[in-house]
Amino acid sequence: MNSSRFPFFTLVLAKSLICAGLLLGGLTTVASAQSKTPTADQKDSKDEKKDTTKKKRPRRVPTRSLTRESSDLLAVFKPLAISASESTVKIMNGSRQIAVGTIVDSDGLVLTKASEITAGFKCKLPDGTTLPGTVFGIDTQNDLALLKIEANGLAVAPLTDQDSPTQGSWVISPINESGKISIGVVAVDEREIPKSRAFMGIRMEDTDKGVRITEVLPNTPAAEAKLKSGDFIQKMDNVAVADIQQLRKIIGQNSPENLIRIAVLRKDEKIVLSLTLADSSTTDPMRTRSRTQNSMGSRLSRRAKDFPLAFQHDTTLDSNECGGPIVDIEGRIVGINIAREGRVSSLAIPSSVALKVIEKLKTGEHSPLAVYADRIKFNEIDLKDLRSSLTDSMNTLNENENKLRSQQGRIDELERTRKELSARISELYDERDSLKKSDRSLKRAKKQAEKDILNAEKRLKALKAGYRD
Repeated sequence: MNSSRFPFFTLVLAKSLICAGLLLGGLTTVASAQSKTPTADQKDSKDEKKDTTKKKRPRRVPTRSLTRESSDLLAVFKPLAISASESTVKIMNGSRQIAVGTIVDSDGLVLTKASEITAGFKCKLPDGTTLPGTVFGIDTQNDLALLKIEANGLAVAPLTDQDSPTQGSWVISPINESGKISIGVVAVDEREIPKSRAFMGIRMEDTDKGVRITEVLPNTPAAEAKLKSGDFIQKMDNVAVADIQQLRKIIGQNSPENLIRIAVLRKDEKIVLSLTLADSSTTDPMRTRSRTQNSMGSRLSRRAKDFPLAFQHDTTLDSNECGGPIVDIEGRIVGINIAREGRVSSLAIPSSVALKVIEKLKTGEHSPLAVYADRIKFNEIDLKDLRSSLTDSMNTLNENENKLRSQQGRIDELERTRKELSARISELYDERDSLKKSDRSLKRAKKQAEKDILNAEKRLKALKAGYRD
């Protein structure tokens, strides 16, 4: 710690105040207990007045319990975190805090938790200034990212290359740029944090044709990748898949958030899909309930496992309060909070590890383009396939539109013919009705003519016989 910024006597005073604060509750309780215990003289006096006066209850001295959230206790610890607070920034996405950052270079380099960073983030500095930033480098192994903002003359966090605090040690975490802190105790010494099990979200069976998907679980990577029940998995990352055991082995070699390519046979068509694996504890329906109970209503970190070296403490942090420094009882920055792992469990990367990561990322050799080269390649392939598919679809669409226009022209022509025929049919119906009317008239005339002829023949016959009409 820089003595010019944080004098030695201040540290001593702060430590003394902490000890006094921790003892305050106990001393107050003792004083309260003593005030309740009557002396021998008091007992004699009470015995003498037992029959003549009403027994008086001793005055109770109020006790004051100290918890980690008590303002008095936090005020005792706060001086130890002053230097770290001056180097703490808030990472924002719009009005929402997504992480905390630690200034590691006066010219605008900020260390934070990589997996919480989203597009369009900004850094809110201790003086209230908010600046847009870019991702300068990424260390996927420790889930750390080095951000770059256009600023200079910033207060740099004095990380120490010393041993991590041991079990039982007090630690303080500045959790925003305004100096708010949270305190806790180291629960487990630094150790490797094993990775979570990667998860796809399918049920499957071995068949003569290979591994067949029998069910795709909703809201899982498999569902997002558009895998379907009935697909046969042939390859994963260009490795042939013979059976379920081999498929699980390939998945087990990957970590959550890894991107893999899956070749499947769907009916008679070969399809290649990209799938981003997930943490089984966040997506596996069998584990979701356990994770919910562990978080007790708060969101755990997106990545809370798989760290080469971290120490565990019980400071109450939210998932958006990771990425900032953590300070020991001497006021030294001893780590970077990296994850909220459970209800009473947070993880921190030791400063000695963080310093090495910072130096590595400062080289510029671990930019997002370099770190995510494989992912970018896969996505470019997917994009190329999608563009090709779009081109095919557009060609088919154009063909269909041409056919539609041609058919529409034929329809219009037939419609005109239909109208003409309809008019001609209407005319023919009119002519038919006219002919029917004429036919009826002619039939009546014919009948009358036949009657007239018959009458004329009778008259003629009568005349020839000499009869009169």
